[in-house]
Amino acid sequence: MARPSTTNLRTIEARHEHTEELFHRLRTTRDGAEASRIEEQLVALHLDVCDRRAARYAGRGVPYEDLVQVARLGLVVSIRRYRPSADSSFIRFALPTISGEVKRYFRDHGWTVRPPRRLQELSPRVRAVREQWEHDHGTSPRPADLAGELGVPVRELAECLRAEQNFHLLSLDLTYADGDVPSLGEQLPTRHRELDSVPDRLTLRDALAQLNGADRELVRLRFVEGLTQKEIGERLGVSQMQVSRLVQGLLRRLRSHMGVSLAARERIA
Repeated sequence: MARPSTTNLRTIEARHEHTEELFHRLRTTRDGAEASRIEEQLVALHLDVCDRRAARYAGRGVPYEDLVQVARLGLVVSIRRYRPSADSSFIRFALPTISGEVKRYFRDHGWTVRPPRRLQELSPRVRAVREQWEHDHGTSPRPADLAGELGVPVRELAECLRAEQNFHLLSLDLTYADGDVPSLGEQLPTRHRELDSVPDRLTLRDALAQLNGADRELVRLRFVEGLTQKEIGERLGVSQMQVSRLVQGLLRRLRSHMGVSLAARERIA
């Protein structure tokens, strides 16, 4: 990865200094009108951050303009929550909030094939219960556990989980951990090109459908939640080295399946 140029570093440092100065003024002023003006300056100073975050999710069924507005909402929320300290810059503080707002919006609006409304409404409840269960029990819930917690039939829950396969979160080139975890597309290139065409995306969807429950859970933890290998190991009760081997094995199986499928498509074409 190329290092930032001296000019870029100066620009970054200048923005950081100006940001801290504005937050100092915001913290000390007692004039509501002045506070609003300072907030507007802070927003304007970081609009490019919002644009870049929104761009990561563009072209996947959700209007880019909507994503930008949601990212800017996350920026405003961050400005109002931030408390300057020597340990963290505003950008480092704001990025998780901005990304979180965009991801939540994308989860609610990013279906490739739109399922019935009842399943759309059930999906975020499933995610919330799953996350709470994992927090409380340290393991992933079984479908029967989720259905019991939600008070819905297991058959309806299974239908919801199948519908989530049509959800954009498992796209090829979306990065989930704010750039730290490579996307599936970056880790599954063909010999000739990146996986960026519609047939390639369909092939990936087919490959994901072949995964067993354990592999699907690994995909979710690594590429949807963006957990580190250490965090996944703690969730699953295995070592970081074992997680690394599991991830590499998963990627090999996906590459193998996709290589066969893509070759078949090319022969047909």
